[in-house]
Amino acid sequence: MKSKNNSALLKILLIANIFFALLLILSYSAPYINPQKIWFIAFIGLLYPFLLIVNLLFVILWLIKFKKYVLISLLSIIIGYNHINSIYKINFSDDIPNDSTFTVLSYNIRLFNIYEYQRKDIRKFEPRNQIISYIINQKPDIICFQEFFYDKSGFYKTVDTIILKSNNMKYYYTSYIIDNEKYYYSGVATFSKYPIIDCGILPYSKKTANKSIFTDIVKGDDTLRIFNVHLESNRLNKTDEKFYQEFLNHDNQDEIKKGTRKILSKIKRAFINRSTQAIELQKNIEQSPYPVIVCGDFNDTPISYTYRVVSKNLKDAFIENGKGIGITYNGKFPSYRIDYILHDENFISTYYRKDNINISDHFPIIAKLKLNEKKGEK
Repeated sequence: MKSKNNSALLKILLIANIFFALLLILSYSAPYINPQKIWFIAFIGLLYPFLLIVNLLFVILWLIKFKKYVLISLLSIIIGYNHINSIYKINFSDDIPNDSTFTVLSYNIRLFNIYEYQRKDIRKFEPRNQIISYIINQKPDIICFQEFFYDKSGFYKTVDTIILKSNNMKYYYTSYIIDNEKYYYSGVATFSKYPIIDCGILPYSKKTANKSIFTDIVKGDDTLRIFNVHLESNRLNKTDEKFYQEFLNHDNQDEIKKGTRKILSKIKRAFINRSTQAIELQKNIEQSPYPVIVCGDFNDTPISYTYRVVSKNLKDAFIENGKGIGITYNGKFPSYRIDYILHDENFISTYYRKDNINISDHFPIIAKLKLNEKKGEK
């Protein structure tokens, strides 16, 4: 009887192994298939880190059992081994370069958490002050903020405060999209120690509550084009977050189906909208007359159509110089690397770091870049 039970368990494990190995292989196709055509592949790409872990566990299991089935997951992992670097990077160097580099910082600051406080509550200054203090300590040369906040009433200063206190960053360009109660604005903002000679908004064909901008910055004899990007968000609200956190405790099947459909519908819509934005953004990148740096919150993982399209002909500072797990999302849903600093071949990335500070639902990322003297301007 024991032998039959073991045999049945072995078959179940083998079937499960084949299933997850096939899903892992299928996830590798996510960057190449536009969600507008086959949207569910994007969901499988989203599962890549979990599918990788499951298959690694199967490799360990079969090694312990001395079974030839180890090849099922091992081969599925080897087929897509190049994707591992996009989420985990082995780097033993902690050296910070000092040679002719400039520092770029990208940070989705979640509106300084302003919406969590009442307007007259002085405690709401704490996240702003923490972020400003962090910026001062980092001494960046260029900052790209997403979900930046501006209060035109003057009660909650952000632009003036950052310009005055953050290492003499007197050049900036902001673009806002939300006007809440006639005095609150939010959007994207790029600050620079170097002069900005041109700037503008990147138009998207589909209506969105997100913004992307470009700024042309003069550093010495060189002009750089900085794209500050905030692509379509999933628009998951507090109700969705509560449903997700309490998913296993729900005993009402109708509520589970309704909540699951609602969340999946929002994510599906965001996948599709981001694919359009990615294509339009990439065209702007290709048409740039200057060397390009792309910073921002893509709201998508490296195993996605969005990332592949935007990063075409660009290098990823994390892949070049990152270390450890590249998670940049700090929210209540599963964490991924969705914030990036990319650059074209006119730059050399010499350093990359993610700072694990819990002020926003994103972590700030920092890269040190220098111009590739062999390339020069486009």
